[in-house]
Amino acid sequence: MSERLDVVTDERMDKYLDITARALAKAVIAPPERSFNRRLAESYLDMAKSYYADAKHFREEGDYVTAFAAVNYAHAWLDCGARTGLFDVGGDDVLFTLFERSRPSTDGSSGSPRGARGCGGPPVRGRR
Repeated sequence: MSERLDVVTDERMDKYLDITARALAKAVIAPPERSFNRRLAESYLDMAKSYYADAKHFREEGDYVTAFAAVNYAHAWLDCGARTGLFDVGGDDVLFTLFERSRPSTDGSSGSPRGARGCGGPPVRGRR
């Protein structure tokens, strides 16, 4: 029997919490001190951390649907910051959805273990 995709399981929560924890650890605020973009980046990071903490709280309370939504919101803030250059993520297009995908590998694969889909979620509009 295949895995049900309409249920938020412990394994699925573990996966997404782990992915987002690794992304939080990797994201570095890029803009210089005293710049407007620095304040934006700090705000994005605060939002990501808050949603991540909420996800863990809701999971502990047994509210897996809200926890799953919160962890995805957390990662969305990180992706947005990475995509707009507010965070330096070292070109990591596995943990983050960057503006440009990595170049295809010589073996014909997409060059990204996710197949340029982003953390195992649905395809991003305009990207195949």
